[in-house]
Amino acid sequence: MADKKLRIAWFTPIARPDERVVTISQYCSDILLPLMREKFEIEVFSGLQPGEHLGLPRFNTLNAYQRHRVNPFDLFFYQVEDGAAGRVVRTQVGIMPGITWMHDTFLSDPGAEGIHTSPWERSLQQMLDLSLPFLERDDLPLQPQPSGDRETSVSPVVLYNSEWAEGTLHRFISGRLEYAAGGHASDYIPVPVSLIADQRSAGTERPLQILATGTTRLEGRAHKFLPAVADSKRACHLTWVIEPSERADAQRMVNEFGVGEKVTIVEGNYPERWRELVAASDLALLLNSNPHARLSPYLELSMAAAVPAVVMRCGRGEQLSSDVAFVVEPGLHETAQLVEILQSVTHENSRPLGKKGETLTREENEPSRVASKLGDIFTRSAPALVGVMRAWDGLYKRGETALLQEIKTLVDAPVGDMPGASEIIVTPFVEELRRKAAQHASSM
Repeated sequence: MADKKLRIAWFTPIARPDERVVTISQYCSDILLPLMREKFEIEVFSGLQPGEHLGLPRFNTLNAYQRHRVNPFDLFFYQVEDGAAGRVVRTQVGIMPGITWMHDTFLSDPGAEGIHTSPWERSLQQMLDLSLPFLERDDLPLQPQPSGDRETSVSPVVLYNSEWAEGTLHRFISGRLEYAAGGHASDYIPVPVSLIADQRSAGTERPLQILATGTTRLEGRAHKFLPAVADSKRACHLTWVIEPSERADAQRMVNEFGVGEKVTIVEGNYPERWRELVAASDLALLLNSNPHARLSPYLELSMAAAVPAVVMRCGRGEQLSSDVAFVVEPGLHETAQLVEILQSVTHENSRPLGKKGETLTREENEPSRVASKLGDIFTRSAPALVGVMRAWDGLYKRGETALLQEIKTLVDAPVGDMPGASEIIVTPFVEELRRKAAQHASSM
Protein backbone atom coordinates (compact mmCIF):
# COMPACT_ATOMS: atom_id res chain seq x y z
CA MET A 1 0.00 0.00 0.00
CA ALA A 2 1.28 3.43 -0.93
CA ASP A 3 2.40 5.69 1.90
CA LYS A 4 -0.25 8.13 3.07
CA LYS A 5 0.34 11.64 1.78
CA LEU A 6 1.23 14.28 4.34
CA ARG A 7 -1.63 16.71 4.94
CA ILE A 8 -0.45 20.31 4.59
CA ALA A 9 -2.30 23.45 5.71
CA TRP A 10 -0.85 26.03 3.29
CA PHE A 11 -1.38 29.68 4.33
CA THR A 12 -0.97 32.54 1.87
CA PRO A 13 -2.72 35.81 1.02
CA ILE A 14 -4.60 35.41 -2.27
CA ALA A 15 -5.80 38.17 -4.55
CA ARG A 16 -9.39 38.21 -5.74
CA PRO A 17 -9.93 37.12 -9.35
CA ASP A 18 -10.17 40.73 -10.57
CA GLU A 19 -6.98 41.80 -8.72
CA ARG A 20 -3.30 41.51 -9.61
CA VAL A 21 -1.00 39.19 -7.69
CA VAL A 22 1.02 41.69 -5.67
CA THR A 23 2.33 39.50 -2.83
CA ILE A 24 5.46 37.42 -3.06
CA SER A 25 3.60 34.74 -1.07
CA GLN A 26 1.00 34.17 -3.77
CA TYR A 27 3.63 34.52 -6.49
CA CYS A 28 5.55 31.62 -4.92
CA SER A 29 2.40 29.65 -4.12
CA ASP A 30 1.07 29.85 -7.67
CA ILE A 31 4.33 28.39 -8.97
CA LEU A 32 4.92 25.75 -6.30
CA LEU A 33 1.44 24.40 -5.58
CA PRO A 34 0.96 22.73 -9.00
CA LEU A 35 4.38 21.07 -8.57
CA MET A 36 3.65 19.76 -5.06
CA ARG A 37 0.00 18.79 -5.18
CA GLU A 38 0.67 15.23 -6.36
CA LYS A 39 3.05 14.45 -3.50
CA PHE A 40 1.09 16.15 -0.69
CA GLU A 41 -2.55 16.56 0.30
CA ILE A 42 -2.82 20.35 0.46
CA GLU A 43 -5.56 22.69 1.64
CA VAL A 44 -5.03 26.39 0.99
CA PHE A 45 -5.99 28.99 3.60
CA SER A 46 -6.36 32.69 2.79
CA GLY A 47 -8.54 35.67 3.67
CA LEU A 48 -11.09 34.74 0.99
CA GLN A 49 -14.26 32.74 1.36
CA PRO A 50 -14.16 28.96 0.76
CA GLY A 51 -13.67 27.89 -2.82
CA GLU A 52 -10.81 26.58 -4.96
CA HIS A 53 -7.33 27.81 -5.80
CA LEU A 54 -5.50 26.15 -8.68
CA GLY A 55 -7.82 23.18 -8.26
CA LEU A 56 -7.05 22.79 -4.56
CA PRO A 57 -9.62 23.30 -1.80
CA ARG A 58 -9.42 26.81 -0.35
CA PHE A 59 -10.74 27.90 3.05
CA ASN A 60 -10.74 31.07 5.08
CA THR A 61 -7.95 31.17 7.67
CA LEU A 62 -10.57 31.35 10.43
CA ASN A 63 -11.62 27.79 9.53
CA ALA A 64 -8.12 26.33 9.88
CA TYR A 65 -8.30 25.12 13.46
CA GLN A 66 -11.75 23.62 12.87
CA ARG A 67 -10.47 21.80 9.77
CA HIS A 68 -7.54 20.53 11.84
CA ARG A 69 -9.81 19.10 14.52
CA VAL A 70 -11.98 17.31 11.98
CA ASN A 71 -9.09 15.90 9.93
CA PRO A 72 -5.70 16.72 11.49
CA PHE A 73 -2.96 18.23 9.36
CA ASP A 74 0.58 16.88 9.57
CA LEU A 75 1.99 20.39 9.42
CA PHE A 76 1.04 24.02 8.98
CA PHE A 77 2.99 26.05 6.41
CA TYR A 78 2.95 29.86 6.59
CA GLN A 79 4.39 32.54 4.33
CA VAL A 80 5.08 35.81 6.14
CA GLU A 81 5.70 39.12 4.40
CA ASP A 82 5.45 42.80 5.18
CA GLY A 83 2.41 44.89 4.32
CA ALA A 84 -1.30 44.86 5.00
CA ALA A 85 -1.92 41.93 2.65
CA GLY A 86 0.24 39.70 4.84
CA ARG A 87 -1.68 40.34 8.06
CA VAL A 88 -4.12 37.49 7.51
CA VAL A 89 -1.28 34.95 7.68
CA ARG A 90 0.74 36.61 10.45
CA THR A 91 -2.25 36.33 12.78
CA GLN A 92 -2.44 32.57 12.21
CA VAL A 93 1.26 31.86 12.84
CA GLY A 94 0.65 32.03 16.58
CA ILE A 95 -2.32 29.67 16.52
CA MET A 96 -0.45 26.48 15.62
CA PRO A 97 3.35 25.98 15.39
CA GLY A 98 4.59 25.03 11.96
CA ILE A 99 6.99 25.89 9.18
CA THR A 100 7.25 29.61 8.42
CA TRP A 101 8.79 31.04 5.25
CA MET A 102 9.94 34.60 5.94
CA HIS A 103 9.84 36.68 2.77
CA ASP A 104 10.59 39.80 4.82
CA THR A 105 12.76 39.84 7.91
CA PHE A 106 11.85 43.30 9.17
CA LEU A 107 8.11 43.95 9.32
CA SER A 108 7.23 47.63 9.13
CA ASP A 109 3.51 46.86 9.14
CA PRO A 110 2.36 46.36 12.76
CA GLY A 111 -0.04 43.58 11.82
CA ALA A 112 -3.49 42.86 13.14
CA GLU A 113 -4.31 44.15 16.62
CA GLY A 114 -3.99 40.74 18.26
CA ILE A 115 -0.30 40.66 17.35
CA HIS A 116 0.43 43.89 19.24
CA THR A 117 -0.40 42.31 22.60
CA SER A 118 0.49 38.71 21.82
CA PRO A 119 2.13 37.15 24.93
CA TRP A 120 4.03 34.74 22.69
CA GLU A 121 7.09 34.40 24.94
CA ARG A 122 4.88 33.48 27.88
CA SER A 123 2.90 31.07 25.70
CA LEU A 124 6.06 29.22 24.70
CA GLN A 125 6.93 28.81 28.38
CA GLN A 126 3.42 27.55 29.17
CA MET A 127 3.53 25.02 26.37
CA LEU A 128 6.44 23.36 28.15
CA ASP A 129 5.01 23.86 31.65
CA LEU A 130 1.21 23.78 31.82
CA SER A 131 1.30 24.70 35.52
CA LEU A 132 2.27 28.29 34.72
CA PRO A 133 -0.69 30.64 35.17
CA PHE A 134 -2.05 32.77 32.35
CA LEU A 135 -1.18 36.47 32.39
CA GLU A 136 -3.67 38.91 33.82
CA ARG A 137 -5.46 41.11 31.29
CA ASP A 138 -3.52 44.22 32.31
CA ASP A 139 -0.22 42.37 31.98
CA LEU A 140 -0.47 41.76 28.22
CA PRO A 141 2.76 43.10 26.70
CA LEU A 142 3.00 45.55 23.84
CA GLN A 143 5.41 44.51 21.09
CA PRO A 144 8.42 46.88 21.01
CA GLN A 145 8.51 46.94 17.20
CA PRO A 146 7.17 44.87 14.31
CA SER A 147 10.52 43.15 13.80
CA GLY A 148 9.26 39.64 13.12
CA ASP A 149 10.48 38.26 16.47
CA ARG A 150 7.09 36.75 17.21
CA GLU A 151 6.67 35.10 13.80
CA THR A 152 10.14 33.54 13.81
CA SER A 153 10.30 32.55 17.48
CA VAL A 154 6.98 30.70 17.59
CA SER A 155 7.94 28.62 14.54
CA PRO A 156 9.96 25.41 15.09
CA VAL A 157 11.19 25.62 11.47
CA VAL A 158 11.91 29.00 9.85
CA LEU A 159 12.77 29.36 6.17
CA TYR A 160 14.26 32.43 4.50
CA ASN A 161 14.38 33.41 0.83
CA SER A 162 17.81 34.97 1.38
CA GLU A 163 20.97 33.21 2.54
CA TRP A 164 22.02 36.41 4.28
CA ALA A 165 18.81 36.50 6.30
CA GLU A 166 18.98 32.80 7.15
CA GLY A 167 22.57 33.08 8.32
CA THR A 168 22.21 36.34 10.23
CA LEU A 169 18.75 36.44 11.81
CA HIS A 170 18.63 32.83 12.92
CA ARG A 171 21.38 33.60 15.43
CA PHE A 172 19.26 36.32 17.02
CA ILE A 173 16.15 34.25 17.64
CA SER A 174 17.28 30.63 17.96
CA GLY A 175 18.30 31.05 21.59
CA ARG A 176 14.89 32.42 22.54
CA LEU A 177 13.06 29.28 21.48
CA GLU A 178 12.84 26.33 23.85
CA TYR A 179 10.79 23.73 22.02
CA ALA A 180 11.22 20.42 23.80
CA ALA A 181 11.34 18.31 20.64
CA GLY A 182 13.18 19.06 17.45
CA GLY A 183 14.84 22.27 18.58
CA HIS A 184 14.70 25.27 16.29
CA ALA A 185 15.73 24.77 12.67
CA SER A 186 16.29 27.19 9.82
CA ASP A 187 16.99 26.81 6.12
CA TYR A 188 17.30 28.79 2.91
CA ILE A 189 14.63 28.36 0.24
CA PRO A 190 15.16 30.46 -2.90
CA VAL A 191 12.15 31.98 -4.63
CA PRO A 192 11.18 30.07 -7.78
CA VAL A 193 11.66 31.71 -11.17
CA SER A 194 11.73 30.46 -14.73
CA LEU A 195 13.94 31.89 -17.46
CA ILE A 196 12.69 34.98 -19.33
CA ALA A 197 13.14 35.48 -23.05
CA ASP A 198 14.82 38.63 -24.37
CA GLN A 199 12.16 41.06 -25.64
CA ARG A 200 14.33 44.09 -26.37
CA SER A 201 13.98 45.97 -29.60
CA ALA A 202 16.70 45.21 -32.12
CA GLY A 203 17.57 48.83 -32.89
CA THR A 204 21.18 49.68 -32.04
CA GLU A 205 20.53 53.42 -31.86
CA ARG A 206 18.02 53.26 -29.03
CA PRO A 207 18.96 54.51 -25.54
CA LEU A 208 20.21 52.05 -22.97
CA GLN A 209 17.12 50.74 -21.17
CA ILE A 210 17.50 50.87 -17.38
CA LEU A 211 14.92 49.47 -14.96
CA ALA A 212 14.92 50.49 -11.29
CA THR A 213 12.79 49.76 -8.27
CA GLY A 214 12.98 51.44 -4.91
CA THR A 215 11.47 53.88 -2.50
CA THR A 216 11.97 57.63 -2.69
CA ARG A 217 13.18 57.50 0.91
CA LEU A 218 16.88 57.74 1.69
CA GLU A 219 17.51 54.00 1.68
CA GLY A 220 16.17 53.71 -1.87
CA ARG A 221 19.25 55.63 -3.16
CA ALA A 222 17.30 57.56 -5.80
CA HIS A 223 19.38 60.59 -4.83
CA LYS A 224 22.38 58.57 -6.07
CA PHE A 225 21.10 56.85 -9.21
CA LEU A 226 19.18 59.83 -10.65
CA PRO A 227 22.37 61.97 -10.79
CA ALA A 228 24.14 59.00 -12.39
CA VAL A 229 21.53 58.95 -15.14
CA ALA A 230 21.95 62.72 -15.54
CA ASP A 231 25.77 62.45 -15.70
CA SER A 232 25.97 59.46 -18.03
CA LYS A 233 27.48 60.23 -21.42
CA ARG A 234 25.64 57.27 -22.87
CA ALA A 235 22.10 57.83 -24.13
CA CYS A 236 19.89 56.06 -21.62
CA HIS A 237 16.31 55.88 -20.42
CA LEU A 238 15.27 54.92 -16.89
CA THR A 239 11.98 53.25 -16.00
CA TRP A 240 11.51 53.78 -12.26
CA VAL A 241 8.91 51.57 -10.56
CA ILE A 242 7.53 53.07 -7.35
CA GLU A 243 4.58 52.73 -5.01
CA PRO A 244 1.63 54.97 -5.97
CA SER A 245 1.85 56.84 -2.65
CA GLU A 246 5.34 58.08 -3.60
CA ARG A 247 4.44 59.51 -6.99
CA ALA A 248 4.67 63.17 -5.93
CA ASP A 249 8.04 62.69 -4.22
CA ALA A 250 9.41 60.76 -7.19
CA GLN A 251 8.34 63.45 -9.64
CA ARG A 252 9.90 66.12 -7.41
CA MET A 253 13.22 64.26 -7.39
CA VAL A 254 13.15 63.75 -11.16
CA ASN A 255 12.58 67.47 -11.63
CA GLU A 256 15.26 68.37 -9.08
CA PHE A 257 17.94 66.39 -10.94
CA GLY A 258 16.77 67.55 -14.37
CA VAL A 259 16.18 64.08 -15.84
CA GLY A 260 12.53 64.46 -16.81
CA GLU A 261 13.19 63.48 -20.45
CA LYS A 262 15.20 60.42 -19.39
CA VAL A 263 12.84 58.95 -16.79
CA THR A 264 9.44 57.26 -16.93
CA ILE A 265 7.73 56.70 -13.58
CA VAL A 266 5.64 53.53 -13.29
CA GLU A 267 3.34 53.10 -10.30
CA GLY A 268 2.97 49.76 -8.59
CA ASN A 269 5.52 46.95 -8.50
CA TYR A 270 4.46 43.32 -8.63
CA PRO A 271 6.19 40.21 -10.01
CA GLU A 272 4.38 39.91 -13.34
CA ARG A 273 4.94 43.59 -14.16
CA TRP A 274 8.64 43.32 -13.35
CA ARG A 275 8.89 40.19 -15.52
CA GLU A 276 7.44 42.12 -18.46
CA LEU A 277 9.56 45.23 -17.92
CA VAL A 278 12.88 43.47 -17.30
CA ALA A 279 12.55 41.40 -20.48
CA ALA A 280 12.97 44.63 -22.46
CA SER A 281 15.74 46.09 -20.26
CA ASP A 282 19.53 46.23 -20.49
CA LEU A 283 20.26 46.89 -16.80
CA ALA A 284 18.33 46.46 -13.53
CA LEU A 285 18.94 48.71 -10.51
CA LEU A 286 17.96 47.15 -7.17
CA LEU A 287 19.61 49.57 -4.78
CA ASN A 288 18.76 49.81 -1.10
CA SER A 289 20.94 50.62 1.92
CA ASN A 290 18.59 48.85 4.33
CA PRO A 291 20.04 45.36 4.97
CA HIS A 292 16.50 44.01 5.38
CA ALA A 293 15.32 45.41 2.04
CA ARG A 294 13.31 43.03 -0.11
CA LEU A 295 15.16 42.16 -3.31
CA SER A 296 13.17 39.03 -4.13
CA PRO A 297 11.73 38.14 -6.54
CA TYR A 298 12.94 41.14 -8.56
CA LEU A 299 16.63 40.26 -8.32
CA GLU A 300 15.96 36.67 -9.37
CA LEU A 301 13.64 37.74 -12.20
CA SER A 302 16.32 40.11 -13.49
CA MET A 303 18.95 37.39 -13.49
CA ALA A 304 16.46 34.97 -15.08
CA ALA A 305 16.26 37.41 -18.00
CA ALA A 306 20.09 37.56 -18.19
CA VAL A 307 19.86 41.27 -17.35
CA PRO A 308 22.83 42.53 -15.30
CA ALA A 309 21.62 43.53 -11.83
CA VAL A 310 23.11 46.31 -9.71
CA VAL A 311 22.88 45.92 -5.93
CA MET A 312 24.54 47.48 -2.89
CA ARG A 313 27.05 45.70 -0.72
CA CYS A 314 24.52 45.61 2.07
CA GLY A 315 22.38 42.82 3.46
CA ARG A 316 21.87 40.24 0.77
CA GLY A 317 24.22 42.13 -1.54
CA GLU A 318 27.08 41.21 0.80
CA GLN A 319 26.91 37.61 -0.39
CA LEU A 320 26.48 38.23 -4.12
CA SER A 321 29.60 37.67 -6.16
CA SER A 322 30.70 40.36 -8.60
CA ASP A 323 30.59 37.58 -11.21
CA VAL A 324 26.77 37.51 -11.12
CA ALA A 325 25.91 41.16 -10.38
CA PHE A 326 27.37 44.65 -10.18
CA VAL A 327 27.93 45.40 -6.49
CA VAL A 328 28.10 49.07 -5.44
CA GLU A 329 29.98 50.06 -2.30
CA PRO A 330 27.86 52.39 -0.14
CA GLY A 331 29.25 55.82 0.59
CA LEU A 332 30.22 59.08 -1.04
CA HIS A 333 31.22 57.53 -4.36
CA GLU A 334 28.02 55.64 -5.16
CA THR A 335 27.07 57.95 -8.03
CA ALA A 336 30.54 57.70 -9.58
CA GLN A 337 30.37 53.90 -9.40
CA LEU A 338 26.94 53.91 -11.03
CA VAL A 339 28.14 56.20 -13.83
CA GLU A 340 31.02 53.80 -14.49
CA ILE A 341 28.60 50.87 -14.64
CA LEU A 342 26.31 52.72 -17.05
CA GLN A 343 29.31 53.40 -19.30
CA SER A 344 30.36 49.74 -19.27
CA VAL A 345 27.00 48.26 -20.28
CA THR A 346 25.96 48.32 -23.92
CA HIS A 347 23.10 46.86 -25.93
CA GLU A 348 25.45 44.22 -27.25
CA ASN A 349 27.09 43.10 -24.00
CA SER A 350 24.08 43.36 -21.69
CA ARG A 351 22.96 39.74 -22.04
CA PRO A 352 26.50 38.29 -22.06
CA LEU A 353 27.22 40.21 -18.84
CA GLY A 354 24.04 38.79 -17.33
CA LYS A 355 24.67 35.18 -18.37
CA LYS A 356 26.36 34.14 -15.12
CA GLY A 357 23.40 35.44 -13.18
CA GLU A 358 21.13 33.50 -15.50
CA THR A 359 23.18 30.35 -14.93
CA LEU A 360 22.95 30.78 -11.16
CA THR A 361 19.20 31.28 -11.40
CA ARG A 362 18.80 28.18 -13.56
CA GLU A 363 20.68 26.13 -10.99
CA GLU A 364 19.19 27.60 -7.81
CA ASN A 365 15.74 29.01 -8.60
CA GLU A 366 14.37 26.56 -11.12
CA PRO A 367 10.80 25.90 -9.87
CA SER A 368 10.99 22.10 -9.74
CA ARG A 369 14.22 22.28 -7.72
CA VAL A 370 12.64 24.71 -5.23
CA ALA A 371 9.51 22.55 -4.95
CA SER A 372 11.64 19.46 -4.34
CA LYS A 373 13.69 21.16 -1.61
CA LEU A 374 10.58 22.50 0.12
CA GLY A 375 8.95 19.06 -0.11
CA ASP A 376 12.01 17.46 1.48
CA ILE A 377 11.78 19.94 4.36
CA PHE A 378 8.10 19.08 4.82
CA THR A 379 8.84 15.36 4.92
CA ARG A 380 11.85 15.74 7.20
CA SER A 381 10.13 18.13 9.64
CA ALA A 382 6.74 16.43 9.97
CA PRO A 383 7.71 13.76 12.57
CA ALA A 384 9.25 16.32 14.96
CA LEU A 385 6.30 18.68 14.53
CA VAL A 386 3.84 16.06 15.83
CA GLY A 387 4.97 16.47 19.43
CA VAL A 388 5.14 20.26 19.18
CA MET A 389 1.63 20.49 17.73
CA ARG A 390 0.27 18.16 20.39
CA ALA A 391 1.84 20.24 23.18
CA TRP A 392 0.51 23.47 21.66
CA ASP A 393 -2.94 21.93 21.26
CA GLY A 394 -2.89 21.06 24.97
CA LEU A 395 -2.12 24.68 25.81
CA TYR A 396 -4.86 25.86 23.45
CA LYS A 397 -7.48 23.62 25.07
CA ARG A 398 -6.35 24.67 28.54
CA GLY A 399 -6.75 28.31 27.51
CA GLU A 400 -10.15 27.58 26.01
CA THR A 401 -11.33 25.97 29.27
CA ALA A 402 -9.93 28.85 31.35
CA LEU A 403 -11.67 31.42 29.14
CA LEU A 404 -15.04 29.68 29.40
CA GLN A 405 -14.70 29.50 33.17
CA GLU A 406 -13.79 33.18 33.31
CA ILE A 407 -16.87 34.09 31.27
CA LYS A 408 -19.09 31.93 33.48
CA THR A 409 -17.67 33.53 36.63
CA LEU A 410 -18.20 37.00 35.19
CA VAL A 411 -21.78 36.34 34.13
CA ASP A 412 -22.78 34.73 37.41
CA ALA A 413 -20.99 37.19 39.70
CA PRO A 414 -23.30 39.22 41.98
CA VAL A 415 -23.07 43.02 41.81
CA GLY A 416 -23.79 44.61 45.20
CA ASP A 417 -27.21 43.35 46.37
CA MET A 418 -28.17 42.38 42.81
CA PRO A 419 -28.16 38.81 41.55
CA GLY A 420 -25.79 37.47 38.91
CA ALA A 421 -24.98 39.50 35.81
CA SER A 422 -26.98 37.11 33.67
CA GLU A 423 -30.16 38.10 35.55
CA ILE A 424 -29.22 41.78 35.40
CA ILE A 425 -29.12 41.51 31.64
CA VAL A 426 -31.96 39.08 31.00
CA THR A 427 -34.61 40.18 33.57
CA PRO A 428 -35.00 43.80 32.38
CA PHE A 429 -35.19 42.57 28.80
CA VAL A 430 -38.00 40.11 29.67
CA GLU A 431 -39.85 42.76 31.69
CA GLU A 432 -39.68 45.20 28.77
CA LEU A 433 -41.16 42.56 26.46
CA ARG A 434 -43.99 41.98 28.97
CA ARG A 435 -44.68 45.71 29.23
CA LYS A 436 -44.90 46.12 25.48
CA ALA A 437 -47.17 43.08 25.25
CA ALA A 438 -49.49 44.54 27.90
CA GLN A 439 -49.62 47.89 26.07
CA HIS A 440 -50.45 46.12 22.87
CA ALA A 441 -53.25 44.13 24.56
CA SER A 442 -54.83 47.22 26.20
CA SER A 443 -54.95 49.11 22.93
CA MET A 444 -57.02 46.45 21.22
